[in-house]
Amino acid sequence: MFEKWIEEKQTATDHDIEKDFQIPINTLKKWRLNNQGPMHFRLGDKILYPRAAFIEWFEGHIKNKKAPIVSIGSNRTKKDISKK
Repeated sequence: MFEKWIEEKQTATDHDIEKDFQIPINTLKKWRLNNQGPMHFRLGDKILYPRAAFIEWFEGHIKNKKAPIVSIGSNRTKKDISKK
C-alpha cells in the first residue's frame, strides 16, 4: 500500500509526514520529546524518519489505535470525531 511512498526516497522529514499523513509537526515534536512515536534521527538541524520504519510504526498504531491519527482534510482526531 505504501510502497510508492517508500520508494520515493529512504527518509521523510516532518513536513513530508505532515503533508502525506496529516500528522501535525507539533504532534511529531511532542512524540519525540516524550520518546514516543516513530523512529527518527537527527542529521544536522533536520529530523529524519526512515520511511520503511515510519510505515511499520504507522500501520501498527492504526491497528492498535494507540496514536491519534488525523483524518485527511480535517483538523480533528479520530477521538474528537467519535465524541459526536
